[in-house]
Amino acid sequence: MKIYLIRHGEADSKIEGAPLTKRGLEEAEIVANELLNYQVERVYFSDLLRAKQTAEAYLKLNPKIKNVCEERLREIYRFLIGGPEKIGTSKDRKINDKKRADEIFEEILKKEEDVAIFCHGNIIRYYLNKVLKSKENIWEYLTIDNCSISIISLENSILKIEGINLNKNLKKEEKKEGYLE
Repeated sequence: MKIYLIRHGEADSKIEGAPLTKRGLEEAEIVANELLNYQVERVYFSDLLRAKQTAEAYLKLNPKIKNVCEERLREIYRFLIGGPEKIGTSKDRKINDKKRADEIFEEILKKEEDVAIFCHGNIIRYYLNKVLKSKENIWEYLTIDNCSISIISLENSILKIEGINLNKNLKKEEKKEGYLE
């Protein structure tokens, strides 16, 4: 089983819903074409617009694939991966975000099929850190590029990371971290 974690394309946080920018839409098309090289049986995507738009680029190329829009794949609180606490954040957010992220991850693992998950940088960092079983602060040490592919495999009940920030068709200088500000 393989899990392909795809971060959404460049998004404009100044517009309500943070839709993909023109560049983000181009990145989404590039990663969609790259994903055709992988055996994907099902697609999951966050219900937030930027991830949904990124997934839609792939679904246009592969319209018959099973797909699930999943709110539990929304971005998670950066504090879970060692980022700074944000003033005014609900005390329950850390617990709730961890619970929903773990819940959907376990459900996906039980299906034992190759899946593509279109989501967000912090939740990708969180899943990679779960595989590493690390207590380290990965907020500062692991960048997840827009429209990159990170791969987790499950073989003989052992989770492994096979790659991080893969997408040979996006040139390094074209990749941009975060939102357009």
